[in-house]
Amino acid sequence: MATQADLVTVLQSEVERLQQYLAALPADAWTKPSACALWEVRDVVAHMNGVGSGYRERITRGLRGDTSPDAGFPAPHLFATLSGEERRQRGTAFAQRPIALREHLGHDLVSAFSHACDPFPPFVAALSTHDWHQPCYHSCGLIPVHAVAHAGLFELVIHGWDIRAALEPSTPLAPDTLPALLDFYTACPHWFFLRAAKLSAPLRYRFAFADAPSRPWDIVVEGDHAQIGPATDGTSADATFACEVETFVLMMGGRMGFDAALSDKRLIPTGAMAVVQEFKQWFQGV
Repeated sequence: MATQADLVTVLQSEVERLQQYLAALPADAWTKPSACALWEVRDVVAHMNGVGSGYRERITRGLRGDTSPDAGFPAPHLFATLSGEERRQRGTAFAQRPIALREHLGHDLVSAFSHACDPFPPFVAALSTHDWHQPCYHSCGLIPVHAVAHAGLFELVIHGWDIRAALEPSTPLAPDTLPALLDFYTACPHWFFLRAAKLSAPLRYRFAFADAPSRPWDIVVEGDHAQIGPATDGTSADATFACEVETFVLMMGGRMGFDAALSDKRLIPTGAMAVVQEFKQWFQGV
């Protein structure tokens, strides 16, 4: 588990990387489709602007004891009850917000990005140990401050990838972001888990990371919920996937399809194939 200081360092680096990348984009790149459905590159940048400012506001409100929904946003408990189709419909409706924000911000999106995101790393750095665990509102459920901070990094990294991947196919994620993104998946498994019929017995999926010095990570589906985290010593898995951390991050984030990862040998399974194939009914990206 990364420390608060580790997260702040990665956040600062990612904000700076994005600023440099966006500042160098040619004019015609901004209106190209991104790898995030329904958004052009400029819309993705507008969304990241909203993350930088909106997540600071949510944390500030949470520290005051206010966990009520943002204006125009749903109650936090609803997300876990949505079907896959309902989540897609909600995503389509939410996609209009960054477009409207981009139209409001105008053409100087790089300066707007810096104004919104530059304060985020020092804001996170100034949080106390007590602050770190206070509950905050998020449309995907009430989560602690540290999860909101990790969610901010997740949004910047994944949406930064959405821009780069559309303009530069096969672009990788920055290696220094990967440990913190794994921590985010541990803190917010409900973002990525789609409820189905309750299991009568738990299923354990193990991810053996070829490029990580740490122990493998497990996803345990039990009843109608899931847990994600480092594997427990001596516990056997029902199915194991060999892959790189980046493959896991992109697949769980909905940027790489499960079947495509299998086909490309970026995800190599062992175990009963029926259990392997069941994985995609619960995890379809976010």
